[in-house]
Amino acid sequence: MAPEVRLEVNCASILYAITSFTHFDCLDFRPEWLHIYCMIPHRAKITTLAEVAEIAAGHPLRLGMDEFPAGNTGVIQMRNADPDTGVDWRSVSRVELPPARRIQFLNQGDVIFSTRGTRTYAVALGAVPFPAVCSPHFFVLRIRGGAVEPRFLAWQINQAPAQEYLQREATGSHILNIRREVIERLEIAIPSLARQAAIVAFAEEAARERRLLSALIENRQQEMDALAVGLRASNKE
Repeated sequence: MAPEVRLEVNCASILYAITSFTHFDCLDFRPEWLHIYCMIPHRAKITTLAEVAEIAAGHPLRLGMDEFPAGNTGVIQMRNADPDTGVDWRSVSRVELPPARRIQFLNQGDVIFSTRGTRTYAVALGAVPFPAVCSPHFFVLRIRGGAVEPRFLAWQINQAPAQEYLQREATGSHILNIRREVIERLEIAIPSLARQAAIVAFAEEAARERRLLSALIENRQQEMDALAVGLRASNKE
Protein backbone atom coordinates (compact mmCIF):
# COMPACT_ATOMS: atom_id res chain seq x y z
CA MET A 1 0.00 0.00 0.00
CA ALA A 2 1.42 3.36 -1.01
CA PRO A 3 2.16 5.71 1.89
CA GLU A 4 -0.20 8.65 2.40
CA VAL A 5 1.20 11.95 1.23
CA ARG A 6 -0.04 15.12 2.90
CA LEU A 7 0.49 18.53 1.32
CA GLU A 8 0.78 21.45 3.70
CA VAL A 9 -0.28 24.75 2.11
CA ASN A 10 0.21 27.99 3.99
CA CYS A 11 -0.98 31.50 3.23
CA ALA A 12 2.36 32.53 1.76
CA SER A 13 2.33 29.75 -0.83
CA ILE A 14 -1.29 30.52 -1.70
CA LEU A 15 -0.48 34.18 -2.26
CA TYR A 16 2.55 33.29 -4.36
CA ALA A 17 0.44 31.00 -6.53
CA ILE A 18 -2.27 33.61 -6.99
CA THR A 19 -0.01 36.58 -7.65
CA SER A 20 1.99 34.60 -10.21
CA PHE A 21 -0.92 34.91 -12.66
CA THR A 22 -2.74 37.89 -14.12
CA HIS A 23 -5.82 35.98 -15.30
CA PHE A 24 -8.00 33.77 -13.15
CA ASP A 25 -10.64 32.52 -15.56
CA CYS A 26 -8.67 29.39 -16.44
CA LEU A 27 -7.67 28.54 -12.87
CA ASP A 28 -9.71 26.67 -10.30
CA PHE A 29 -8.86 28.59 -7.14
CA ARG A 30 -10.88 27.82 -4.04
CA PRO A 31 -13.03 30.77 -2.88
CA GLU A 32 -11.27 30.97 0.49
CA TRP A 33 -7.93 31.49 -1.29
CA LEU A 34 -9.38 34.42 -3.22
CA HIS A 35 -10.82 35.73 0.03
CA ILE A 36 -7.36 35.72 1.63
CA TYR A 37 -5.84 37.53 -1.33
CA CYS A 38 -8.61 40.10 -1.71
CA MET A 39 -8.65 41.04 1.98
CA ILE A 40 -4.92 41.85 2.12
CA PRO A 41 -4.24 45.59 1.59
CA HIS A 42 -2.80 46.47 -1.81
CA ARG A 43 -1.72 49.70 -3.39
CA ALA A 44 -4.20 51.31 -5.79
CA LYS A 45 -4.11 54.43 -7.91
CA ILE A 46 -7.00 56.81 -7.23
CA THR A 47 -8.41 58.60 -10.25
CA THR A 48 -11.78 59.65 -11.66
CA LEU A 49 -14.18 57.85 -13.94
CA ALA A 50 -13.63 60.44 -16.66
CA GLU A 51 -9.92 59.55 -16.67
CA VAL A 52 -10.43 55.82 -17.15
CA ALA A 53 -13.42 55.73 -19.51
CA GLU A 54 -15.15 57.62 -22.28
CA ILE A 55 -18.65 58.51 -21.07
CA ALA A 56 -21.48 58.71 -23.59
CA ALA A 57 -25.24 59.01 -23.18
CA GLY A 58 -27.51 56.18 -24.26
CA HIS A 59 -29.16 56.29 -27.66
CA PRO A 60 -31.84 59.03 -27.90
CA LEU A 61 -35.32 57.62 -28.48
CA ARG A 62 -37.94 60.00 -29.82
CA LEU A 63 -40.76 57.47 -29.46
CA GLY A 64 -41.91 54.91 -26.93
CA MET A 65 -40.59 51.40 -27.50
CA ASP A 66 -44.04 50.15 -28.54
CA GLU A 67 -44.14 52.70 -31.35
CA PHE A 68 -41.05 51.41 -33.17
CA PRO A 69 -41.51 48.75 -35.87
CA ALA A 70 -39.87 45.37 -35.29
CA GLY A 71 -36.30 45.19 -36.53
CA ASN A 72 -32.79 43.93 -35.86
CA THR A 73 -31.44 46.43 -33.34
CA GLY A 74 -31.78 45.60 -29.67
CA VAL A 75 -32.53 48.36 -27.17
CA ILE A 76 -31.48 47.58 -23.61
CA GLN A 77 -33.90 49.03 -21.08
CA MET A 78 -33.61 49.05 -17.30
CA ARG A 79 -35.76 45.94 -16.97
CA ASN A 80 -33.32 43.98 -19.14
CA ALA A 81 -30.24 44.56 -16.96
CA ASP A 82 -29.30 43.42 -13.46
CA PRO A 83 -26.02 44.02 -11.62
CA ASP A 84 -25.83 40.38 -10.47
CA THR A 85 -26.92 38.53 -13.59
CA GLY A 86 -26.02 40.99 -16.37
CA VAL A 87 -28.16 41.61 -19.45
CA ASP A 88 -31.00 39.20 -20.24
CA TRP A 89 -30.59 39.33 -23.99
CA ARG A 90 -33.65 37.13 -24.58
CA SER A 91 -35.90 39.85 -23.14
CA VAL A 92 -34.33 42.74 -25.07
CA SER A 93 -36.74 44.30 -27.58
CA ARG A 94 -35.45 44.43 -31.17
CA VAL A 95 -36.70 47.31 -33.26
CA GLU A 96 -35.96 49.30 -36.39
CA LEU A 97 -34.40 52.57 -35.36
CA PRO A 98 -34.94 55.63 -37.57
CA PRO A 99 -32.00 56.65 -39.76
CA ALA A 100 -29.34 58.59 -37.87
CA ARG A 101 -26.04 60.12 -38.77
CA ARG A 102 -24.23 57.75 -36.43
CA ILE A 103 -25.38 54.96 -34.16
CA GLN A 104 -22.95 53.93 -31.44
CA PHE A 105 -23.57 50.20 -31.14
CA LEU A 106 -22.54 48.49 -27.93
CA ASN A 107 -19.40 46.36 -27.86
CA GLN A 108 -18.10 43.60 -25.64
CA GLY A 109 -16.27 45.24 -22.75
CA ASP A 110 -18.54 48.28 -22.58
CA VAL A 111 -20.09 49.09 -19.20
CA ILE A 112 -23.66 50.38 -19.11
CA PHE A 113 -24.43 52.60 -16.15
CA SER A 114 -28.01 53.27 -15.02
CA THR A 115 -28.29 56.66 -13.32
CA ARG A 116 -32.05 57.17 -13.16
CA GLY A 117 -34.79 55.63 -11.09
CA THR A 118 -34.70 54.24 -7.57
CA ARG A 119 -31.18 52.79 -7.80
CA THR A 120 -27.98 53.22 -9.74
CA TYR A 121 -25.97 50.28 -11.01
CA ALA A 122 -23.43 49.27 -13.63
CA VAL A 123 -23.24 46.14 -15.80
CA ALA A 124 -20.23 45.04 -17.83
CA LEU A 125 -21.16 43.57 -21.20
CA GLY A 126 -19.86 40.23 -22.36
CA ALA A 127 -20.52 39.07 -25.91
CA VAL A 128 -23.18 41.19 -27.64
CA PRO A 129 -25.27 38.71 -29.68
CA PHE A 130 -26.81 41.25 -32.09
CA PRO A 131 -26.51 44.98 -32.89
CA ALA A 132 -27.68 46.82 -29.81
CA VAL A 133 -27.87 50.20 -28.11
CA CYS A 134 -29.10 51.16 -24.66
CA SER A 135 -31.89 53.54 -23.74
CA PRO A 136 -31.21 57.12 -22.54
CA HIS A 137 -31.62 55.89 -18.95
CA PHE A 138 -28.05 54.57 -19.25
CA PHE A 139 -24.63 56.01 -19.82
CA VAL A 140 -22.15 53.94 -21.80
CA LEU A 141 -18.63 53.68 -20.36
CA ARG A 142 -15.93 52.68 -22.83
CA ILE A 143 -12.64 52.03 -21.03
CA ARG A 144 -9.52 53.84 -22.19
CA GLY A 145 -6.45 51.61 -22.59
CA GLY A 146 -6.11 48.38 -20.65
CA ALA A 147 -5.53 49.45 -17.06
CA VAL A 148 -9.05 48.60 -15.88
CA GLU A 149 -10.99 45.37 -16.34
CA PRO A 150 -14.63 46.17 -17.32
CA ARG A 151 -16.16 43.76 -14.79
CA PHE A 152 -14.00 45.27 -12.05
CA LEU A 153 -15.13 48.78 -12.97
CA ALA A 154 -18.79 47.72 -12.86
CA TRP A 155 -18.22 45.97 -9.52
CA GLN A 156 -16.61 49.06 -7.99
CA ILE A 157 -19.42 51.35 -9.15
CA ASN A 158 -21.93 49.00 -7.50
CA GLN A 159 -20.19 49.04 -4.11
CA ALA A 160 -20.99 51.22 -1.09
CA PRO A 161 -18.38 54.02 -1.48
CA ALA A 162 -19.44 54.84 -5.05
CA GLN A 163 -23.15 54.34 -4.30
CA GLU A 164 -23.03 56.67 -1.30
CA TYR A 165 -21.37 59.38 -3.40
CA LEU A 166 -23.95 58.99 -6.17
CA GLN A 167 -26.85 59.12 -3.71
CA ARG A 168 -25.49 62.31 -2.12
CA GLU A 169 -25.11 64.02 -5.49
CA ALA A 170 -28.39 62.83 -7.03
CA THR A 171 -31.18 65.27 -7.80
CA GLY A 172 -34.91 64.61 -7.55
CA SER A 173 -37.02 63.44 -4.63
CA HIS A 174 -38.81 60.33 -5.94
CA ILE A 175 -37.07 59.53 -9.21
CA LEU A 176 -33.37 60.17 -8.76
CA ASN A 177 -31.26 61.60 -11.55
CA ILE A 178 -27.48 61.98 -11.64
CA ARG A 179 -25.83 64.64 -13.76
CA ARG A 180 -23.01 63.78 -16.13
CA GLU A 181 -20.46 65.93 -14.27
CA VAL A 182 -21.17 63.98 -11.09
CA ILE A 183 -20.41 60.74 -12.89
CA GLU A 184 -17.22 62.18 -14.35
CA ARG A 185 -15.96 63.07 -10.85
CA LEU A 186 -16.67 59.62 -9.39
CA GLU A 187 -13.46 58.35 -7.77
CA ILE A 188 -12.14 55.01 -9.02
CA ALA A 189 -9.40 52.96 -7.34
CA ILE A 190 -7.20 51.02 -9.76
CA PRO A 191 -5.13 48.19 -8.28
CA SER A 192 -3.06 45.77 -10.34
CA LEU A 193 -4.78 43.72 -13.04
CA ALA A 194 -4.08 40.58 -11.00
CA ARG A 195 -5.94 42.00 -8.02
CA GLN A 196 -8.78 43.22 -10.24
CA ALA A 197 -9.17 39.70 -11.66
CA ALA A 198 -9.17 38.18 -8.17
CA ILE A 199 -11.82 40.61 -6.93
CA VAL A 200 -14.02 39.88 -9.95
CA ALA A 201 -13.71 36.13 -9.35
CA PHE A 202 -14.49 36.60 -5.65
CA ALA A 203 -17.52 38.78 -6.43
CA GLU A 204 -18.85 36.24 -8.95
CA GLU A 205 -18.49 33.49 -6.34
CA ALA A 206 -20.37 35.62 -3.80
CA ALA A 207 -23.16 36.22 -6.33
CA ARG A 208 -23.37 32.48 -7.03
CA GLU A 209 -23.65 31.81 -3.28
CA ARG A 210 -26.46 34.39 -2.97
CA ARG A 211 -28.41 32.70 -5.78
CA LEU A 212 -27.97 29.28 -4.18
CA LEU A 213 -29.04 30.55 -0.76
CA SER A 214 -32.04 32.34 -2.25
CA ALA A 215 -33.12 29.15 -4.02
CA LEU A 216 -32.68 27.16 -0.80
CA ILE A 217 -34.76 29.66 1.22
CA GLU A 218 -37.51 29.59 -1.41
CA ASN A 219 -37.48 25.78 -1.46
CA ARG A 220 -37.74 25.62 2.34
CA GLN A 221 -40.68 28.03 2.31
CA GLN A 222 -42.46 25.86 -0.25
CA GLU A 223 -41.91 22.87 2.03
CA MET A 224 -43.36 24.80 4.99
CA ASP A 225 -46.39 25.82 2.91
CA ALA A 226 -46.92 22.22 1.78
CA LEU A 227 -46.63 21.05 5.40
CA ALA A 228 -49.27 23.54 6.55
CA VAL A 229 -51.63 22.51 3.74
CA GLY A 230 -51.07 18.86 4.61
CA LEU A 231 -51.91 19.40 8.26
CA ARG A 232 -55.25 21.01 7.36
CA ALA A 233 -56.04 18.24 4.89
CA SER A 234 -55.31 15.51 7.47
CA ASN A 235 -57.76 17.07 9.95
CA LYS A 236 -60.56 16.87 7.39
CA GLU A 237 -60.16 13.14 6.84
